Amino acid sequence: MKLQLIARHLRDDQDFVVSEVNSEVNILILISLMEQKIEEDRPEGSNWRYSIQPLEEAYK
Repeated sequence: MKLQLIARHLRDDQDFVVSEVNSEVNILILISLMEQKIEEDRPEGSNWRYSIQPLEEAYK
């Protein structure tokens, strides 16, 4: 299954795909990238929310 890291800015209420990976081998890459993005955005006041979700094709 392919997973994607999603970023959502609280003011825009719009999703942005940060990265996509194959979950069987690279889930730790997404978690590490999410931690990195959270640290980068900390000075902005935590206006971003991140989530890891399956691609839509997983539901078909």
